[in-house]
Amino acid sequence: MKIYIVGLGLMGASYAEGLTLKGHQVFGYDQDEKINELALKEGLILGTDFSHLSTADLLILALYPEENVHFIETHLNKFTSQTLITDISGTKRQVVAAIETLLPENIFYISHHPMAGKEQSGYSFKDPTIFKNANFIVIRTKHFNEKQFAKIKTIHQDLAFGKMLFTSPEEHDQFVAFTSQLTHLIAVSLIQTEPSDQFVLATGDSFRDLTRIAKINEKLWTELFLDNHDVLIEKTDAFIRELHHIKQLIIERKTDAIETYLKEAKERRKKFDEINNPRL
Repeated sequence: MKIYIVGLGLMGASYAEGLTLKGHQVFGYDQDEKINELALKEGLILGTDFSHLSTADLLILALYPEENVHFIETHLNKFTSQTLITDISGTKRQVVAAIETLLPENIFYISHHPMAGKEQSGYSFKDPTIFKNANFIVIRTKHFNEKQFAKIKTIHQDLAFGKMLFTSPEEHDQFVAFTSQLTHLIAVSLIQTEPSDQFVLATGDSFRDLTRIAKINEKLWTELFLDNHDVLIEKTDAFIRELHHIKQLIIERKTDAIETYLKEAKERRKKFDEINNPRL
């Protein structure tokens, strides 16, 4: 396929490298001209010219959500029915609705979300192996086309993704508010809880594992939190209720209740492992 990727940060560059290695003709563009030069020099992309947008089989939008919408709006006259448009935005309701409104009926658009990444951001941390066995969420839009969907299946296969899930934009944002956004809120809140740095020498794997994702891209995640604020607040309130519940059991020294609560959590985590990786 001829693929054009807009945005060559961690995710866009990882897509570019992986798809180039699989033999696709990959073109791309980043707002940072130095990144464009580096991507060309390293062979991740064949060119940056926007003229390739009209002949691409697949356009992957890998900018921040609002910037993805702005790119479509700015370059709308360059798209043809040959090109399938997709985006990898971390929230979907606002992005999908905006892009659907902009696109004419003959331009196909299927949104998706690779559930993969790193705590670092930027081109220099690109790594297509982060997609191996990662969950892959597909959002059915009003511009969904079954024949064009074959292009999405190709990148799913070529980048070695794992399970594929189909959702609506609304269901997607419910899922990621809990599985991704809330976990990032917990990580940054935990690292901010202790004001002194003296605790560092007393940490173990549990603290390091829980706070790894606190090394966050603050601009991107601020936008994601605010885009999905209503659902994220609901999930945060639910988490606070659970935390308050176990706190109260500890205050009241209810040994049996604490053990039951911990056992239930352990069993749910085991079930998670079984569903996520049946071979375990």
